Amino acid sequence: MKLFLDACAVIYMIESQQEQGRKTRLLVDEARKSNTQLTISRLSFLECRVLPLKTKNAELLDCYDRFFRLPGLQIVELDVTVIDIATELRANHIGSLRTPDAIQLACAILSGSDQFVTGDKILAAVRDVKVIVV
Repeated sequence: MKLFLDACAVIYMIESQQEQGRKTRLLVDEARKSNTQLTISRLSFLECRVLPLKTKNAELLDCYDRFFRLPGLQIVELDVTVIDIATELRANHIGSLRTPDAIQLACAILSGSDQFVTGDKILAAVRDVKVIVV
């Protein structure tokens, strides 16, 4: 089993004390206990690290960097195959997918992830991978 975390899910997990953060942490804890493969895209590095860098929040940046170095965390690199899949997703889901979302979903599909965890309700309409909205 593979669980793909959208960048917003990683942000919720690390920063949020609200329901979305609790749900995401629970999913990740359950995944780690059951040896489920956790997967993210390289795009998440950018999306998660911008605010801590901009605000010079070294402690928060360190939290993200520690997560990105978790043993066994699979990181899907952005390449031509990802871009091709993302392009098809955008073409087939007219009006509902922004480019970063299409890239994240393409990474999940390419990695063979069974579930895609996000906070974006719009992505629940995508049927190419099972979307879990936290």
